[in-house]
Amino acid sequence: MHPVVRYTLQENNLHVKLLVRYNEHMLKVGEYLKKQREQNDMSLRDAGAAAGLSHVHVKEIEDGVTSPSFEKVMKILKAYHADVQKFLRETGYLQPNVEPANLGTLRKIPIISWVTAGKWEEVSDFFQPGDAEDWTETDVKGEHVFALRVKGDSMEPEFYEGDIIIVNPHVRESSGDYVVVKNDEEEALLKQLKKYGKQRILHPLNPKYADIELSDKKEYRIIGRIVKKEKRY
Repeated sequence: MHPVVRYTLQENNLHVKLLVRYNEHMLKVGEYLKKQREQNDMSLRDAGAAAGLSHVHVKEIEDGVTSPSFEKVMKILKAYHADVQKFLRETGYLQPNVEPANLGTLRKIPIISWVTAGKWEEVSDFFQPGDAEDWTETDVKGEHVFALRVKGDSMEPEFYEGDIIIVNPHVRESSGDYVVVKNDEEEALLKQLKKYGKQRILHPLNPKYADIELSDKKEYRIIGRIVKKEKRY
């Protein structure tokens, strides 16, 4: 028994944090994927095109020449319309008597612009579906929950450009929390809130950027707390 990869997958209500192979005598990943491809009557080129990979790479995975990342395996399974839980069971990564955690009902929330985020309190009640830049699914509960696409590098290495962050405007923030704030110019920013007694600081994780000390002269208003992060590939 050995760990293969650490990953959080939120698809088909399956929550995988540590993938461990419990049975070495089950089908190997490549063997299973080849079986699924042939059952779908797909050529290597068809499979590669559907999964966004080269057909040579798909063959290398099937033959066990290369070990694919979990993300690539998910892309291939999706291309084959294969069931993820069945894959995990038949390749020995999910014990027969273990059920994956149920994450609850997913719902769609809007991915909005940073400009809109700065005005969210005023516009959230009148927000129309067409006003969103995009939509994402989440199990986060709460009214007026929204998502943002991270821009810039000021919060690396925790948040990278393109990451999706879920913001709850109704959760009380504490020192150390990641928050979205707006300044007096209505600009929304992502920062870490730090409190030292009565002193409050907005802290960028990237040392290239300076802390922002809050005072009566600098008006920053907290829009909401980051409650979840999603990374897209």
